[in-house]
Amino acid sequence: MIGKKINLLTIILLIMCFSYGCGANTYSKTEKFIDYNAGVESLSDEEAINLVKEIITFMDTGIETGEDVEGLNGENFAYFKNKEYENKLEIYHRNYIKDVAYEYLTSMYRITRFNSGMGKAKQGFDGGTIRYRIDALGDFSILSRGDNEICIESVFNKDSSLGDGMPNTDKGQIFLSLCDDNKWRISKVSQWYDDLVFYDLEEYIDEFFDSRNNVKDDYKAFIRDYGYNARSGNRITMKIIRSFPKEQILASSDFVILEESEDIQILSSLSKLATYIAYEEIYARHGKIYPKYSIEYNYFNGLSWYKENKEFSEDDLSDIERHNLEIIKSHLEEF
Repeated sequence: MIGKKINLLTIILLIMCFSYGCGANTYSKTEKFIDYNAGVESLSDEEAINLVKEIITFMDTGIETGEDVEGLNGENFAYFKNKEYENKLEIYHRNYIKDVAYEYLTSMYRITRFNSGMGKAKQGFDGGTIRYRIDALGDFSILSRGDNEICIESVFNKDSSLGDGMPNTDKGQIFLSLCDDNKWRISKVSQWYDDLVFYDLEEYIDEFFDSRNNVKDDYKAFIRDYGYNARSGNRITMKIIRSFPKEQILASSDFVILEESEDIQILSSLSKLATYIAYEEIYARHGKIYPKYSIEYNYFNGLSWYKENKEFSEDDLSDIERHNLEIIKSHLEEF
């Protein structure tokens, strides 16, 4: 009788072990970063890479979609299939990704919020301007590690909207930082082309570059010429400000002396890139012709008022325009 009781107790304990103990161990090893809402306070190199790969894989291929998004551009996007995917993405954002990195990653994987919920671009749609994506199946390696930051190098793949002159794959970095609450989070993602879009040009990227015909050297020269202060060597913004979309930066520079117009205030706030475009704008109004696929060619040919003039000559410029060119040039030299 005692033996039977012992055997029965052993069976019960084994059942409990498989139901609870083994399940808990599996959870801690395979789902540590999915449902562990408290975040993570310590990361080995391997765990850091696994955390990044898990989040990237989910954003890339782990979200099922359902109904098409209604309205403008809706044919290219579909809503998440159910609320579970939204909740999971929210857990990742809240506990493992800082806001700027989250915005960068969701832009990369064409994930956005619509009126009726979260949506994702349909497979095969390459719209958008961030055109290199992290290869979730590619190699990940620790590039550097400090007390408060881990840098992981990964492979980025280009989408089909970029031409043959751009590399099919490129290297980039994913940074994890130890935050004030003593939890590790993805704090920054960086790949040179995507950085140019995300931090500087945004939708203006397609006004300066022909995605099918410009090559990597064109982009690199652009960043070198307009993304750095020539005096200090420091990185500077390349933001563009225009009085009206698709119009002009200094709208009165062809007929009013800058010092006597409101445009002088605009000039003082322009980036190096915008200042250069404001300078060339005076010539472009007279139809100056630029080399094909140069940034000037791409930019001005995208504006409704620009018309090439094979007879263009600097003699066409008025005294006011010549004066304003000197003013803009002096401002440009400050960079």
